[in-house]
Amino acid sequence: MQQLSGIDVSFLNMETPSVYGHVASMTIFDVENAPPGGAGVEATKRVILERIDKLAPFRRRLVEVPLGLDLPYWIEDPNFDIDFHVRGHAVPAPGTPDQLAEVVSRIHARPLDRSRPLWELYVIEGVDGGRRIAQLTKVHHATIDGASGALMLAAILDTAPDAAHEEPVAWMPDVFPTVQELFKRTVVQYVRNPERFIRLSVRSLRELGESTRSVGIKVMAEMIATPMPGPFGDLLRRRLRSSPNEVDDPPALPGTAAPRTPWNATITPHRRFSFTTIPLEDAKAVRRAVGCTFNDVVMALCSTTLRNYLLEKGALPDEPLIAAVPVSVRTGDESDMYQNRVSMLLADLATNEPDVLARLRRVQQSMTKAKTQFAAIPADTLQDFTQFAPPAIAARAMRMYSRLKIADRTAPPFNLIISNVPGPNIPLYSAGACLEHFYPISALTDGQGLNMTVQSYNGNLDFGFVTCRELVPDVWHLTELLQEAMAELLAAVGAVPSEPATAPAKRAASRRPAGKKRAATNKKKAAATKRAGGRSAAAKRPAIKRSAAKRPAKKRAASG
Repeated sequence: MQQLSGIDVSFLNMETPSVYGHVASMTIFDVENAPPGGAGVEATKRVILERIDKLAPFRRRLVEVPLGLDLPYWIEDPNFDIDFHVRGHAVPAPGTPDQLAEVVSRIHARPLDRSRPLWELYVIEGVDGGRRIAQLTKVHHATIDGASGALMLAAILDTAPDAAHEEPVAWMPDVFPTVQELFKRTVVQYVRNPERFIRLSVRSLRELGESTRSVGIKVMAEMIATPMPGPFGDLLRRRLRSSPNEVDDPPALPGTAAPRTPWNATITPHRRFSFTTIPLEDAKAVRRAVGCTFNDVVMALCSTTLRNYLLEKGALPDEPLIAAVPVSVRTGDESDMYQNRVSMLLADLATNEPDVLARLRRVQQSMTKAKTQFAAIPADTLQDFTQFAPPAIAARAMRMYSRLKIADRTAPPFNLIISNVPGPNIPLYSAGACLEHFYPISALTDGQGLNMTVQSYNGNLDFGFVTCRELVPDVWHLTELLQEAMAELLAAVGAVPSEPATAPAKRAASRRPAGKKRAATNKKKAAATKRAGGRSAAAKRPAIKRSAAKRPAKKRAASG
């Protein structure tokens, strides 16, 4: 029996009838060149049961303290049922990307059952005419972050197509605690909390004091000023973000608040999902030419995509968009790897800069400054203060925020979350079926109706875009704009695009009208389209390779 951390519980408290706390991934497996049953329902169940000892989030279920008086607990589920969690599904023929994304969108828009371990895995057959299988894995964010999700991936998949079977691992379930036991634990926690709070406050002040030379106090003030509304908030942000040496030491963020966009509003329970792939080598070519980081290139790609999307809608604000970027605060000393150790930094997306290379430079400067400021504050220590928020009050506050539609009345602290998750650079397998793509699917909250997440895997950048169905209905158009943004960056640095990571997949014309024509005033976008060689929208859809899977030397994945 293990108590959740405050940051873990925040992902439970965020849930409302239209906001869900789970994240997901859609993996695509080649079953045309795999043994019978590869990546199928029965094979997936067998693999999970064989390695259940390495998959703590798959075994644990939630036990909430009565009246929400204290943080809930994890227990080893005494009623674990693999058939409940692993489910078969299918897409209608011919199994196009559009059809697959629609199935995934509807499954993603359903909350997880809190009376069970907080995960579900759907084996979706019929993809690409039956030549592929997709697996949609939903896991509550209260159980994992990006780093621990990578551990789960390593535990489930193999590095060789012919990995040996193992005997199912026996594990000991817990007994449900009684109400009296939970109240007794709560009383003990309440007695300890004042001392813990004082110790944590002293440690935080000491660490902040040590960081004053590296602008720690200023960063704390930034955290307070960022969401502050009204003229006073604008004045405070301008003062904090001004620099005596503006050219040599530009601020991490503009002096303005994040502007409102079509997706910065109260969301509905409905979702849309789209996905696309960019060759990793193309992003590396830009990185080498400009001398920036790989993450800077990803941020610039997303920035250019959003700028051109808003230009087409006639909704590009004069102020630049601001992105929140998740950052791991893991130290390696955690006793439980399957818990959240993540924080955020804010970055200027420079969407008001028309030149693509100047935009990349601004994004690079903002990210560099934001990382410096992030290192100046004790982010892991500040996380620990979340332990003292009563769950009942926090959950009620989120429901009230949603019910009163406060996101429609106030400026957002940032416009969207952009996350870049590093993945393995070698092929992985499930029961002999080769994993071709790993598309991430993140969560949305009120005021944040769009999320852009990318996962690198085996020479590809797999992008997953999630939107509120009513706020951004044309989510597939974002994937087309992303491909054009990559072509525009490559042309700007004089690099030659690499071969497509996958063969083009034909879109289902009957399911979606063609994208809108470019606005005549959008000269930069027209130039980018020309440089891209006038590629059609169909040629930009995610792919599914037809070639036989490579079969490397036998080796099992590390199961950390």
